[in-house]
Amino acid sequence: MKNYIVGITTSKSIKYLPKLINLLMFPISCLVYIVPRNKRNWVFGSGTGMNFSDNAKYLFLYCSSLNEINCYWITKNKVLVENIRNDGLKAYYKYSIMGLWLSISSKVYIYDSRTGCINHFTSAGAYKVSLWHGSPLKTIDRDITVKNNAFYIGNHTWGLKRYLVRIIMPEWFVVADLMIATSDKVKGYFNSAFGSKKIEVTGYPRNDIISNPNLYRKYLMFEQNIIHSLSTKKTILYAPTFRDTDRFERETPIVWERLNNLLKKNDTTFLIKLHRHDYSMIIKENYSHIRVLDNECDMYPLFSKVDLLITDYSSIFFDFLLTDKPVLFYPYDIEDYLTMDRSMYDEYETVTPGHKAYNFQGFYEKIELFFKEPNALKQSSLDYNVIRKMYNKYNDSDSAKRTYQFISSNL
Repeated sequence: MKNYIVGITTSKSIKYLPKLINLLMFPISCLVYIVPRNKRNWVFGSGTGMNFSDNAKYLFLYCSSLNEINCYWITKNKVLVENIRNDGLKAYYKYSIMGLWLSISSKVYIYDSRTGCINHFTSAGAYKVSLWHGSPLKTIDRDITVKNNAFYIGNHTWGLKRYLVRIIMPEWFVVADLMIATSDKVKGYFNSAFGSKKIEVTGYPRNDIISNPNLYRKYLMFEQNIIHSLSTKKTILYAPTFRDTDRFERETPIVWERLNNLLKKNDTTFLIKLHRHDYSMIIKENYSHIRVLDNECDMYPLFSKVDLLITDYSSIFFDFLLTDKPVLFYPYDIEDYLTMDRSMYDEYETVTPGHKAYNFQGFYEKIELFFKEPNALKQSSLDYNVIRKMYNKYNDSDSAKRTYQFISSNL
């Protein structure tokens, strides 16, 4: 299996060019309504449309084994198309004749971010299913209260700015026909944030491999190669979320050389995985025991190897709780984050079980504690298992199956 992470660019000009093109595409979307759609054809896409990842990836792998439907992965990454096809699966370039035809004629659109990852302007009349990509800690979409945020402007203001946001980025404001969630608590947040009428608690398809790491193994060779390359006794994963106001120049308060010496002493690899929308250079030198993963890397197959997760406000920790391994929180800029970036659905301290560090010295000491007594980081005033169950109704490998049954029963 070749690397699914190919053709990525983080150029600001290239990143925003598609949004300008959107202004010219609206008339095309109106014509799509006249084309009949085939209920047996389901198209899938993920993230920004460049990679094979997240909930859409794992539901696609499950559904591709079924005879009742035809599954197609749509992407704007030509190399990815070939890689997926080499694994015996069906994939098409987004702007090819067949890719456009499938996007116009398929009844079911399945995505974990926005309809644009498939093709927003061919989605009119399709049955839209949002799998989303996390159980929210920070507010999302309609629930964002920071007034300079584009979602707030597009949802809660009136005037020229509101309509410009909605015209330039229309896929941000699509209301999906169906959504899934990991628990009743998360379902309530999604109802508020997205306004979808039908939301089912199925669990996330990507979490199936937490309970069963060998699931879909033949399609995860790139991730397996990363696992096999980790030769140290322990592995730590640092996965911070992005900041709306500081995606390009953010510096993380970590003394990397000192951390590397601690890791080397304890035979540990420190993996860094930034959010796909974080374009900052978190580390500027090479260190023997610190490794930066691609922003689009699929982390979920790596969970079986990771001994400690470190994050700040990323909802990845809700999924990681299913591993029963410790989480360390490093919210070094929490006051600025809550003021300038996002508010949160719950008070931070009430849903983050485990230890917290607010500066590098505290961060260093907590990692030292982890090396001495790993489970000590799970001991806090919050019950680890209570939070896990609050955000995850299921802890099995059947979430993709439940999701497929939910979609099928509603067609």
